[in-house]
Amino acid sequence: MISYFNIPPGASINVPITKKQFGEKVALSGVEKRALREEVERITMKALLQTRNTGIQSYNDREYNYDQIVFAEVDIRNQSKTAIITTMMQKAFPSPMFLIAHCEDAYCVNWCVKRINQTDRSKRVIEDEQTTRYFTLQGDDTIVNDWLQTLDSSKIACSTLKELFDALSSKLPMLKVSDETGAFIQADTLNEIDYRTVLKKLQENRKEQQSIIAEIKTETQFNRTMKLNTCLRRLQNQEQEWRNQLK
Repeated sequence: MISYFNIPPGASINVPITKKQFGEKVALSGVEKRALREEVERITMKALLQTRNTGIQSYNDREYNYDQIVFAEVDIRNQSKTAIITTMMQKAFPSPMFLIAHCEDAYCVNWCVKRINQTDRSKRVIEDEQTTRYFTLQGDDTIVNDWLQTLDSSKIACSTLKELFDALSSKLPMLKVSDETGAFIQADTLNEIDYRTVLKKLQENRKEQQSIIAEIKTETQFNRTMKLNTCLRRLQNQEQEWRNQLK
């Protein structure tokens, strides 16, 4: 999977981290310790993108530190444990990181924004954590295949490592956007906030639909059932309108 990012040869490291080393690096809760012990098979540092091996300048201000971008991979046993493992790993590394989770023959990519903790500048505040869905590399999913081709870091024009991280981050949600539209949609950084806003509205809409459907199944009053069905149709129409906005 890492090959699709087309990492500069000088930035590739492929260094394993033992679970003991990882456990000593960050304070873990009991649940996280159990996940590390039972669900994680392997942790590997795949690459460190720095000024010396990319020619791209670092970026530092009061809020953010982009001296390097980390690429890492974690092999896990159970996809249902992805969230706790990826969050646990992001906490362990202060640098911005693209984390590839690998479970059997499927992959997903996790990333987040790391802001400097103003009360302890050695620590980071994790914000806006996101994860793609799982996908395979050998299948005939044209959306996945087209999306993977956009992850080539060497084709991104940027002057700082922060710009590089932001540009790659803008491409990753396009897998979900494309799933919604049924065809691959190229990333447009100018519209990224719109994409994400619509995706959030779609998620909320579908949760509301599920709640109404559950009510309809148990409702015994005819008038109330009619009102719920009208509300459901309105939500379904709104869902289609939002999906159309993504195209």
